[in-house]
Amino acid sequence: MSHPQADATSRQGRLDALRQQLAESQDGMLEALAVQHSLSLLEVVSCLPRHCWQRVSGEHFVEVLGELAGWGALTTIVHTPDVILEYSGPFPEGKLGHGFYNLQGGHALSGHLKPDRCATIVFLRRPFMGLETASVQFFNEAGDAMFKVYLGRDEARRLRADQLERFTALGQRLASAEAVGS
Repeated sequence: MSHPQADATSRQGRLDALRQQLAESQDGMLEALAVQHSLSLLEVVSCLPRHCWQRVSGEHFVEVLGELAGWGALTTIVHTPDVILEYSGPFPEGKLGHGFYNLQGGHALSGHLKPDRCATIVFLRRPFMGLETASVQFFNEAGDAMFKVYLGRDEARRLRADQLERFTALGQRLASAEAVGS
């Protein structure tokens, strides 16, 4: 049987070690780091340098998805221990009904999402495999990723400037609104 204080100390040590590792390089598979350090993915993201991420409440779920629907081609990823599923194309519009955010519009991506399960949204910008990435990541109460939506790239493989501008503005607007409301 483990001792609660020892577990807390051990957890804090893992967090501190990961913060130090990520201060030196933000590249790599964050899910693998979560497993390696016995942390949730959200805890791993929170260990990245502060300039890499902006965190807002999951209460903005429907608003954020509504915005993403107008951004053009994106890459939506669902990453579980068993599969990494990717869809590249526009994020579909949706509407609330029967407790779900129902994706509409006849796109290849469809489904029924549970807004009330989203506790946290993170606007994340970091290098991955030598390229700058930017994504909007949706987390449940346990700190597990529900899904992630990555910005698209131009012909030179740079992040699309129009999407990056919208990404930055949306993250700042939501964070500012929360700061005023607290």
